[in-house]
Amino acid sequence: MTLRSGTPTQVLNSDLYQPLERTGRSGGSPFPGSRISVVVVAAEQLFALGLARLLREDECLDVVGVCDGDQDVLGLCVARSVDVVLIDLELSRANCIDIVRLLVSKCPSTRTLVLTSNPDRRVRLAMIAGASGVLLKDTSPEAIRAAVVSVHLGDQVLCSEATRWVLGEDPSAHLTQRDSDVLRLLAQGANNAEIARRLQIGQKTVRNYVSRLYRKFDLNNRAQLAAYLADANMAPGANRNALNGDPEASIAPTPVPDATDGR
Repeated sequence: MTLRSGTPTQVLNSDLYQPLERTGRSGGSPFPGSRISVVVVAAEQLFALGLARLLREDECLDVVGVCDGDQDVLGLCVARSVDVVLIDLELSRANCIDIVRLLVSKCPSTRTLVLTSNPDRRVRLAMIAGASGVLLKDTSPEAIRAAVVSVHLGDQVLCSEATRWVLGEDPSAHLTQRDSDVLRLLAQGANNAEIARRLQIGQKTVRNYVSRLYRKFDLNNRAQLAAYLADANMAPGANRNALNGDPEASIAPTPVPDATDGR
């Protein structure tokens, strides 16, 4: 994955990271005469209001709104020319990644910081969608406030726990040809029996391939896999892995007998 060109990426350790000190400015604020406008988007009202209160303790920051992820986010950002949106990855009424993508499209000057309790594959999708960083929800208030300033100034900020997800390889880079065939049919909504019929293999073989795909993508069920494919806008191609050196990459779908084939 390619991060925003020319943008430094800071990896935060919440125990060690300290607020940024900007030189060449007079007074306590690095933005004399104006403040960074901020919106907090979170499903849990108590968390959102608490975070807003902590942010307001910094004289550089102006929290102009708190919401739970409905359509008010875009309207608020447009109306108030919001600088930074802190958004919970685990929203209940909306999809965090969709909101990030929408804000990048409609409000290109607005930066987004994703907050999560447990980083997973979605943080990489959020960064691909255009987020400026990922922080843990239990990051210290000082570090969160400093991160808001950083992304407003054009930096990208990652907590150390999210780094392996954001900078890791795309799981689809190691799919065999048969994996890609099964994944393509799963994305189309086919069940095991339909996949077996179309690929001319046994249902037990299909189950084995599906289980392997779950492991490769670190997922637990078809719904999660479908959501991942939709978020990543992935369309497995027949020759995606032909150059990976995988011995199965050039094998076309042919009957593979197993114990369930009845042959």
